[in-house]
Amino acid sequence: MKLFSRRLATALIASCGIVAATALSFAPAQAASLFTDDFEQPTRNVWLTGGGGTWSVVTEDGSKVYRQTSTTLTPTAWAGSGSGPGTAVTARVKPATVPSASSLVSLAGKVSDPNNLYYVGFHGARLEIGQQKWGQNVVLASTPFAAGAGVWYTLNLSFLNPGTVTGSVSGPGGVFATISAADPGGTSPGDRVGFFMKTAGASFDDLVLSNTLPEPQPPTGPCPVEIVVKVGVNYGNFFTATVNFKNISSVAIVAPWTMRWQFASGQTINSVFNSGWYQVGPVLTLTSVAWFPAVAPGATSGVTIGFTATTPTQAPINAKFNGYSGCTLTFS
Repeated sequence: MKLFSRRLATALIASCGIVAATALSFAPAQAASLFTDDFEQPTRNVWLTGGGGTWSVVTEDGSKVYRQTSTTLTPTAWAGSGSGPGTAVTARVKPATVPSASSLVSLAGKVSDPNNLYYVGFHGARLEIGQQKWGQNVVLASTPFAAGAGVWYTLNLSFLNPGTVTGSVSGPGGVFATISAADPGGTSPGDRVGFFMKTAGASFDDLVLSNTLPEPQPPTGPCPVEIVVKVGVNYGNFFTATVNFKNISSVAIVAPWTMRWQFASGQTINSVFNSGWYQVGPVLTLTSVAWFPAVAPGATSGVTIGFTATTPTQAPINAKFNGYSGCTLTFS
């Protein structure tokens, strides 16, 4: 399930809501899958949106998809991490209307925010690759391609060759187009992927970010921490809790670190203090903030993590820390 998210919650009690639904997969061969989303599984805190827009998960053609319906401004959605040299991102895209000369429906990579990203998409009757560079549009290359309304196409944006940006599209009946251009750099790229639009609506599905390296192997050996989850106040429909971990290894634990476990059925995180977080189905992932202090051998984490979650107050299972499995988790 999906392993990436951004949004830090800043209130202890926050309203529940489903942002998207996802699936994480790992490619078995040469290309390692860094992030995938088919929008079929309930998630919390996975996708960020900006630039305006109205985003929702809906069912189309028997499958759940991510749809944006606003036809104003520059709606942008981004998630995941790892987009950069040696990677490619692919997704299915369905424009709601025939792309016009003033509209854009695209797949994005190296996303920092709606003002800094690379894209491949439909701009009028053309396939276009370009940048948003500090909020200014820079077209890198284009080629004739007439995308239809309500038709699914597969877009691909790759940075597989150093200094080169390549985009392609395939569609019904074997239609295909590809374009490449030198990467001018000069923007402030991030490492996320997503969707970038201008005055247009569209649906998106089956996003996959992959690289050219094999999937790293999980670490072996004993879990370096013991995790303690202590319930604070139970308000009836949700409860608060704090999380600490004790370093039982022989070396200091420093940020960044990742803690993950599986919730019992019906539990959903609402908000978190002093940690990044996201939830895919029952699986919660906590990620350290930059200022999290080092935890010396034998010491307990100096900053507690407070969160709220819906009832029932059952102990989570399958705790992992930095990829190590078999971690002891005490719940009280």
